[in-house]
Amino acid sequence: MNIGIWIKGFFNKFVQVFKIFLSEALSIAKQIIIAQLKDIALQIVTELSQTDMSNTDKRNAAFKKIKDYATLKGIEAKDSLINLTIELALQKIKF
Repeated sequence: MNIGIWIKGFFNKFVQVFKIFLSEALSIAKQIIIAQLKDIALQIVTELSQTDMSNTDKRNAAFKKIKDYATLKGIEAKDSLINLTIELALQKIKF
């Protein structure tokens, strides 16, 4: 067997395993961030649901308040995670 082929095969296997590990780690990190924001998101969404604001204004206000909270607490949350947290809170108060 050619050593170059063996090294290339080993490296490719390593990259595959690393990609799986990284994917799982990022998934866990997202879950942690959502868990850190869920209580405040539920509180904010509940408060805003009782206002006369339009749904768009409520969503924008909720996003800003949660983003400000995350920044204050040193939580680095991407916009997509904040939006997901808002949606989860909305589903919880609707049902």
